[in-house]
Amino acid sequence: MNGPDRAEPASGATSVLLVDDDDDLADVLARAIGRQGFAVHRARTGSDAIASLPSLGRLDAAVVDLVLPGAGGLEVVRSIRRAFPSCRIVALTGLAEPLMQRAFRDAGADVFLGKPAELVDLLQAIGASG
Repeated sequence: MNGPDRAEPASGATSVLLVDDDDDLADVLARAIGRQGFAVHRARTGSDAIASLPSLGRLDAAVVDLVLPGAGGLEVVRSIRRAFPSCRIVALTGLAEPLMQRAFRDAGADVFLGKPAELVDLLQAIGASG
């Protein structure tokens, strides 16, 4: 797929970029985040996520997996942080080791959640009421 999937955002809706190559998980997360009234943009690869940043206009929150085809999660986090300094970035990965947590935080992530994460924790991390 070229570029992220986009849900039509409601006027003024909080914009969230979801970057994960696990389609089943991403579908569940996108629906849950969308039910909170957020406009969800999806990318399946790190490269697609990075390429989509200029076209997003604004980005309030991002959920980024570590292991991605193309550019890795750390590179995606760094790119988001450069393009959208105030974006809330949540690292979501199955590799929840302390060194990986530190690497994500050093790259610019605000929150680190290991998979499987509780949905309420993820929603809270991106600023949804849950």
